[in-house]
Amino acid sequence: AVKVVQRESFQMKRCLDDDKLMEALKHASNMLCELRTSLLTPKTYYELYISITQELRYLESYLVDQFQKKNPIKDLYELVQYAGNIVPRLYLLITVGAVYIKSKQAPSKDILKDLVEMTRGVQHPLRGLFLRNYLL
Repeated sequence: AVKVVQRESFQMKRCLDDDKLMEALKHASNMLCELRTSLLTPKTYYELYISITQELRYLESYLVDQFQKKNPIKDLYELVQYAGNIVPRLYLLITVGAVYIKSKQAPSKDILKDLVEMTRGVQHPLRGLFLRNYLL
């Protein structure tokens, strides 16, 4: 799982450097799919979670730079909602939602309410715990 995260994060960063945001989001989603497993112990899940959140910070800083200059982020926020699986979708939504709040293009109360409601969709206790921690 860690090797997949390293490979996908490398590809994500390469796409971001080339300004290919959609490809980068695809690689980020593939990386986040590793968090869907039930096979890991809480300790190894935590280690995987930490490595993934470090990579998501890179994506977030890229998005902040891009959307402070131009482009409404609302379109990206809506686009990320079509990601295939719930866990990657919610992590990407939280990442993009944080940038959306920082851009002040929409009331933060509405975005946070939306994100909190969506996190209830994760039923697995370990995945839900880490997802809610990421939301904080």
